[in-house]
Amino acid sequence: MYERFLKILGVLLVTVLLVMVPAPVLAMDGRTGENVTIGSGEVVNGDLYAFGNNISIDGIVNGDIFAAGKTITINGIVNGGITVVGQIITVNGAVAHGARLAGQTINFSGSVDRDLVIAGSDANISGKAKVGDDLLLAAGTARVDGHVGGDIKGGAGEVSITDGVGGNVKINVNRLNIAPIANIKGDLTYISENEATIQSGAQIGGKVIHKLPEAEKPAQPAILKDLTGKALGFLMIFLIGLIIVLAAPKKLTSLTDVIRAYPWQSLGWGAVILFAIPLAAIFVCFTVIGIPLALITLLLYGIVIYLSQIPVALLIGLLIIKRSTQVESKGILIGALAVGLAILVVLRWLPFIGFLFGLVAVLFGLGTLVVRGKVCKIQE
Repeated sequence: MYERFLKILGVLLVTVLLVMVPAPVLAMDGRTGENVTIGSGEVVNGDLYAFGNNISIDGIVNGDIFAAGKTITINGIVNGGITVVGQIITVNGAVAHGARLAGQTINFSGSVDRDLVIAGSDANISGKAKVGDDLLLAAGTARVDGHVGGDIKGGAGEVSITDGVGGNVKINVNRLNIAPIANIKGDLTYISENEATIQSGAQIGGKVIHKLPEAEKPAQPAILKDLTGKALGFLMIFLIGLIIVLAAPKKLTSLTDVIRAYPWQSLGWGAVILFAIPLAAIFVCFTVIGIPLALITLLLYGIVIYLSQIPVALLIGLLIIKRSTQVESKGILIGALAVGLAILVVLRWLPFIGFLFGLVAVLFGLGTLVVRGKVCKIQE
């Protein structure tokens, strides 16, 4: 039953991506391995998909970049946008469209003509950096030394702004520091328990609005309601996972094996699927088949995203109880699944970084479907 579902899903994904997406979207270059390098004299005509431990891009990419790895460095010219997930991300090059970066440490010293989206622990935007439109932050600490043409929005533990901002600043923050050389053209609105440090000489063209976090008088009922929702959500996905464990335990454990053996490939292909399927569905709306098929595709896409946490949770549980993923006991698999799902629920509940944990789990879960299919073909 489970294998049949994966085959149907695979056929659907391939059909949507390869048949219904216009030809320009299909121009792509895929690179995988321990070290992925695009030399300074190399030109990639089309989108670049790079998955590996260390990724270095010094050349020219005439399209978008989708990359996942441990250390990712982009020094070249990107005539498109970039979507990058990694541990340490460094961008020194020029990006023609938008940039979306998620990682532990993010260093941005390049230029981006549109929005810059950063989610991570430490975000450093150097004085050389230029952001054409908005800067969207979700970080532990963020230092913004470069120029931002639009607004700065989001939330962080600590934020420092030392350069010009062409629009407004609206941020939820614990501590906010505005340097003497900062020049904010619009309003400065911040939500914090602490007063911002606005140093002498800083220029703010609009109003300075300090809002305190909302009082938590009804916090207890809200927490109880949230706990109830989390518990119900846990039970629902656990029951579905229980059915899969009982029906196809070997198929499910094979997915966890793939994540352990090919982590970066799984993460990378997960990113491709996560972004490509909605785009494909949008293009389908303009074809003869039209909206009905697009809606069906998005429905199945949502179901797969929901189920993608199951193999990831099982792997987490198996690692916690220190058992081999080759174990045949269904009882141990069920226990590991429960432990893993509980851990995922707690991680996704964390403020600021909870979304990042959930996103990574989805990427691994989606990507392992593709990688497992490729591994099976090789073995055959």
